[in-house]
Amino acid sequence: MASKKMEPINAEIAKIDAEITRLQGERAGLVKARELFMGETLPSAKSRRRAPPIKPLVLDLMHEAAEDGATSSEVDEKVRERVPSVAKDTVGSVLSRLKSDGALVYVGERYYEKGKEPKPSVIRGGWVNA
Repeated sequence: MASKKMEPINAEIAKIDAEITRLQGERAGLVKARELFMGETLPSAKSRRRAPPIKPLVLDLMHEAAEDGATSSEVDEKVRERVPSVAKDTVGSVLSRLKSDGALVYVGERYYEKGKEPKPSVIRGGWVNA
């Protein structure tokens, strides 16, 4: 019988707890808004440092490769020698973007600087270095 009498009290406590949680969330949002308006800095997790831009480095490497060209993995290896902190798929993305922009040409499995790619051989029907 005592548990029946406690049900309304427990329900009221649960309702108050839910209201407290809602108000705490609302308060936290208002505090953040105030900090932003006042120009206060929010405590944040350790800020991540960006790696230096590698697009110019990739272009330089492709220029050095000249008529030999380079595979994606070869370029990736050389970039990592100079910029070890570069993210995993960054070099491949940069090569693909440079190809789409027309700065590089992709023949077989190799990238070439535009104008340094092998010319098609009419006699053999394939690609050969001129």
